[in-house]
Amino acid sequence: MINCNTDLCVDALHRRYIDAEPFPHVVMDQFFEQDFADQLCTEFPPFEAGNALAETGKLGKKSVNKDLNGMGGAYRELAQYLVSEDFQDLVCQITGIDELMTVLDAGGTQESLDGADLAPHLDYNFMDWRGETLHRRINVLIYLNKDWHEGWGGNFEVHSDPWQPMSNLVKRYAPHFNRVIIMETSERSWHGHDLIRLQDAQGQSRKSISAYLFSRSRPDSEIAPRRSTFYATRPLPAHFAAGYTLTHEDAEILQKAVSKRDSWIQHYQNEVLRFSRQAEKRAKQVRWLQLKIDKAPQS
Repeated sequence: MINCNTDLCVDALHRRYIDAEPFPHVVMDQFFEQDFADQLCTEFPPFEAGNALAETGKLGKKSVNKDLNGMGGAYRELAQYLVSEDFQDLVCQITGIDELMTVLDAGGTQESLDGADLAPHLDYNFMDWRGETLHRRINVLIYLNKDWHEGWGGNFEVHSDPWQPMSNLVKRYAPHFNRVIIMETSERSWHGHDLIRLQDAQGQSRKSISAYLFSRSRPDSEIAPRRSTFYATRPLPAHFAAGYTLTHEDAEILQKAVSKRDSWIQHYQNEVLRFSRQAEKRAKQVRWLQLKIDKAPQS
């Protein structure tokens, strides 16, 4: 299944991973054997088979299907490999992180259509799984886009700090067929993809598979309070400057940017309310328990 050359270069991959800027990641081409990668491409599920609802609850241009096992064929074989000791040990050796485990239903296939983009973001940092709280540590991204043209966009991006656009270091990688990216997930791992432009590419879309690896612990210096995914808004195009007259297209860009910003403000407000309700519920339980203790007969 896996290209044997990948397994033979683990030391070099580890060095590339830890030396990468602006945070640890590594790009590997021709990761799977050609026949298996072709199978994954041929059997990729249709867009309507996944869930296209964004985190804000609105219908989006990205469809996600988490049931790799249920797709059968090459995807069942892939699912078995992703949770195998061989795969997890390989990722441990590349990243230098011990005792990683793949949580299969956290990832899945992802298909994005023309006009979609993914703003720079930090992934959620904890996951409750089978009665345990796990730390999210690694993303593995598998791309299945044959003959992807540079002009189509959809490049995977890593950022140093998108909130500081003047100093933000950005690296971009095209989502080429059978390319795999392994990246750290942490409080500095800002990533996303730029706008997909497929107007002249009928029937094309951006296809990928994601696998997420977790651990039961992580260094204290890397632990942050529990949170959901954090997004940063992209800066306006450079030509939006004093004295410039907006075109109709510019006005649309501006309106979309404001609408997206407002939707995330609303999303985070709802998150605050959700966590506040949980905190209030727990506080009431503590007060009730304290009252029971205070009323208990003293021995």
